[in-house]
Amino acid sequence: MQPFDSLKHLPVMRLYFLFTVILLSVTIRSYAIVVDTTVTEKHFSKTQLNDDVSYLIKTVADVHPDMFHAVSKSKYQMVTDSVRNTFFDDMTGEQAWPAISRLIGVLNEGHSVFNYPDDIGDQLKSGKSILFPVIIKEFNGVNLIVRADASKENKLQTGDQIVSINGITSVKLIDTLSGYAGGLKQYRSLDVCRNLVVYLYLYHINGPYEINYLRDGKIYHSTLSSSTWSAFTTRVSEIAKTLPKSLPKVDHSFYISEKNVANLTLNSLTAKPAIFKNFIDSCFTIIKNSPTKKLIIDLRNNGGGNSVLAEILLGYITERPFRMTGGVKWKVSQDYKDRIRGDTSQRMSYYLNAKNGTLIENKGGNVQKPIANPVRYHGKVWVLIGPRTFSSANMLANTIQDYKLAKLIGEPSGEPANDYGELIVIKLPNTGFNFTTSTKQFVRANGNAKDQHPVIPDYLISHNPLSPIDEVLDFANKN
Repeated sequence: MQPFDSLKHLPVMRLYFLFTVILLSVTIRSYAIVVDTTVTEKHFSKTQLNDDVSYLIKTVADVHPDMFHAVSKSKYQMVTDSVRNTFFDDMTGEQAWPAISRLIGVLNEGHSVFNYPDDIGDQLKSGKSILFPVIIKEFNGVNLIVRADASKENKLQTGDQIVSINGITSVKLIDTLSGYAGGLKQYRSLDVCRNLVVYLYLYHINGPYEINYLRDGKIYHSTLSSSTWSAFTTRVSEIAKTLPKSLPKVDHSFYISEKNVANLTLNSLTAKPAIFKNFIDSCFTIIKNSPTKKLIIDLRNNGGGNSVLAEILLGYITERPFRMTGGVKWKVSQDYKDRIRGDTSQRMSYYLNAKNGTLIENKGGNVQKPIANPVRYHGKVWVLIGPRTFSSANMLANTIQDYKLAKLIGEPSGEPANDYGELIVIKLPNTGFNFTTSTKQFVRANGNAKDQHPVIPDYLISHNPLSPIDEVLDFANKN
């Protein structure tokens, strides 16, 4: 088998917590209250922390195809020195995490992430009043939009815009709290909003919380107390009872509207290829047998998966020649060999036999026309994208853009079209902290490896989080 017969482009790994996953579903649902626990903090010597930093830097250099693609060596050394200068003997993991995480964040790559400490869940459930009691919907570029106030004061309303917390502006908070990861700001802000409770705790922004917020064009101020885990979850359960129920998020959905517009929503590309192909084939069979005026494909909440699925989809909307990537560079390292050795040894022998430190390269091949397809759609196609369009979904949007296979609507995607993937998780020997980073570089479909921009839509339409109308979808329906 050749090195890149099947490109798999996985979304960023995140260690989300139970309550953040639940709170960030379409509605806030009730869930069991977890009993508070007692946590014994781990302490580390200055030597142990410095050794972990050295291990981190060496390992990233070993496995990553281009560690300094977004930061100079001199700047990285400056950050490293500043991180080391924060260390002292008997330092706790809670104190060390924000500092060490900067060494991954400064790489400025969306797939390189310093993950939460393994014991963070126990820390948050320790029984102490340490939780920020407000659930955030999203960041609008200036302010944090409130989803619900779970504080005992209950001052904030859904839709209020938080201007600052403890004197720190929302813009500054997003920049500070996303220091654990790189990538474009719009994508980093999504993760911060999903997990603001966790990040405020990790970065030691504690209560009482002095909140300045915007409501109906006027600035207000409230002081909110921090909350225990049990009080927070109890309050969230009460709030959930007052909210309208909505359908759970699904990976794929399809329908044809009363105005004969076909709507295909793809929230992931993680299904088995055969199952995905059967689903797509059934959708396009319905389209072929219906008086369809246009097709809208929604990728705005698609975090990626397997690029093979993206290629399957394109075979149903275009007969133009294309390629999914302009090339791949795969770093050979002992760490990655250790990961894949075993059941895949025979299939991956070309990698296992390659010299550590070298690059296995593929130039992307020539553009090719998709095979004949009896249910291919030849009408108008709109593709919706935004900051949550990531990884192989971003690759799909880029291919559509570079080869003009359809028109893109919405906001810029969540990462550059020239991006990285094929992830590996590395654990630091002393603290036990772990991080995710890339072993492959993917060149955008047209082969321009120097373009560091995200996928920019043909029609730039921003969604107002306070509006009941989906402006992006509305534009597609009307045009």
